Amino acid sequence: MTALSGRDARHLHDLAMAILTEPRPVRVWPLLMERLTTDLPVDLAVLIDLDWKSGTGHALTGKPDWLYEAPLDDLINAHMRTHPLLRHYAHTADRTPLVLDEVADDRWWKSEAYHAGKAAIGIDRQLALPLSAGPGQIRGVIMSRGGHGFTDRDLEYAVLARSLLDTVSAHEKVMLGIPQLGDPSEYGITSREMAVLVLLNEGLTARAIGSRLRIAEKTVVKHKENLYRKLRSHDRVAVLNKARALGLLLAEESSEHRGRQPVPNSSLP
Repeated sequence: MTALSGRDARHLHDLAMAILTEPRPVRVWPLLMERLTTDLPVDLAVLIDLDWKSGTGHALTGKPDWLYEAPLDDLINAHMRTHPLLRHYAHTADRTPLVLDEVADDRWWKSEAYHAGKAAIGIDRQLALPLSAGPGQIRGVIMSRGGHGFTDRDLEYAVLARSLLDTVSAHEKVMLGIPQLGDPSEYGITSREMAVLVLLNEGLTARAIGSRLRIAEKTVVKHKENLYRKLRSHDRVAVLNKARALGLLLAEESSEHRGRQPVPNSSLP
């Protein structure tokens, strides 16, 4: 397999930094789609969320911008069960990035589904980055490129990018439960630090927070230290009280009601 170049490593570093420093969680996925289309490069990238049992799904966000006008949901709901990559992930526990050519046969290239996708969005060669999802669910990024296939370098890049995207997905689950209160950026608090703060408020240990957010325990400890410094507090109780006083967290209440008010998601407009 062709090793990633120094340029590729810089792209992945920049991608990770963009994830960690973006102050608006709703902006992270569109940002990632934009970076993936540029860095690989590909013609388009789409984040999809499917329920295989019901045969329904949605395109949540994507790049380039003209995809907002494409009938993505119609294509998904009409043809998801015949798409070779989606069928593979639905029927196996495999979550490694794969190229369409690896799992498709001649029937796919002659199928109504292929020609419908080709006519609507120029679907041709594809690379899938499957993310962690619940039973019967498929969540991931589908990237398409016309004219030529994907190289070993592209697959190696995709494997590393997938781990970043899985971290984003875990982070998003926490962020979607944060009420719209004060603005953390006023105190220099990043979205990742805010996610850690919310989980501290739930009483989770550093190890448990790391597991929830798919980051190392030592990284959680570093985020805690940053929170203590930025909120001028010396321990967990003090930092939570300060965050409530500043309106970053709800006033203390029963745990079953804490953090349940959702914020808007990153769906296509």
